[in-house]
Amino acid sequence: MSSSRITELATLVQANTAKVDQYLQENNLPFPSFDEQGPVDFKIESDEIQNARTVAMEASLELHDLLLGPSMCLRPVLNGTSLQTIYKYDIPAKVPLNGEISFPELAAKCELYEPDLRRILRFAMVYHRVFQESNVGYVAHTAASRRLVEDANAMDALGSQFDEAWQAFAHTVEAMDKFKSHDPTKTGWTVAQKTDQPMWAYYASHPSMAKRFAGAMATFADGPSISPSLLAKGYPWSSVGNGTGTIVDVGGSKGNISVALAQSVPGLRFIVQDLPGAMQGAEDTVPSEIASRIEFMEHDFFKDQSIKADAFLFRMIFHNWSDEYVIKILKATAPGLKPGGRIIVNDYLVPEPKTMSLMKERTIREMDMIMLSLFNSRDREEKEWVTLFGQADARYTNVKAWVPVGSSLAIIEATWSG
Repeated sequence: MSSSRITELATLVQANTAKVDQYLQENNLPFPSFDEQGPVDFKIESDEIQNARTVAMEASLELHDLLLGPSMCLRPVLNGTSLQTIYKYDIPAKVPLNGEISFPELAAKCELYEPDLRRILRFAMVYHRVFQESNVGYVAHTAASRRLVEDANAMDALGSQFDEAWQAFAHTVEAMDKFKSHDPTKTGWTVAQKTDQPMWAYYASHPSMAKRFAGAMATFADGPSISPSLLAKGYPWSSVGNGTGTIVDVGGSKGNISVALAQSVPGLRFIVQDLPGAMQGAEDTVPSEIASRIEFMEHDFFKDQSIKADAFLFRMIFHNWSDEYVIKILKATAPGLKPGGRIIVNDYLVPEPKTMSLMKERTIREMDMIMLSLFNSRDREEKEWVTLFGQADARYTNVKAWVPVGSSLAIIEATWSG
């Protein structure tokens, strides 16, 4: 008798978990744990073991859904109320590290009704592994809640997601039905915030929200699959101007991507362009040994490019904008391109269905839905990138896309025929 799918998946989980376990033992690394002193980062440096970890997670995900069954898969179980409450009342800071606090005492500190606090935290414990009931009636930290105390960016990420993005999700269908528009001023996010300004403009007059969002992005970007090193290794940078060319990092903010690339390819020169507020203080953070090859320049990418360069890099820019706005950006960039010059895009590439693992596809489709709610924008399939460049200008040619090994972001390249 051939084995069933659930047995196959269980075998995959067992075999690949054993590989991870052996690696951790051989390298004297801590084992995964939800305990307060448990590791936040596995520090696995082997590509083979990272792949084994991924296979085990993907197999366990499918196994869980199969055993859950179709009817239960239709029932939403995630409720953002607990994490939103934890953020709003700064509960992690009120629970002692390496200690515990009773529910009544914690409720008094938070000025919350104790039965409400108790049920909210017990939900967070079983669904998110945030906090634990060390003794009945007493709250203590887990590794996850400890991180919220020690890492301000992680706390910002919690707030941005559950005190802002979730409200946008709740109003997305309303915005679609009401406006029937792809304008960034008519999104689930703008409806939730009761504004007619897009997110970036709104943040300009709400600096505390802007600061929180920046912290959240720092946390979300802190992952091996979107590391700048993958972009550095995944593209033939030495071919740009024969290794001595100029690359404009459009919307490059503080220049962290240009810094990583400059350190990887010694001959290249970079110009980081963004709006003034996004670049404030950036020059002071550039390492001295590459400072002469990186400069900062104010520029609005909807306005015609004023300088000539060998390549223009857009990293995670276009997925923030709907097609009509991306076309405007590409049209505005064209005056800066030399014949043979390139547009290099580092962004999400939506796969054809069932062409990648379920976990990876879920990650990309999750991001695509977030773009809808926040910006009325989207991530794109390869053929859609080809169409987009063609609509902007027929002189954008030879559009191609690939995903570097280990990366969640693709590289999309177009050549300017002049």
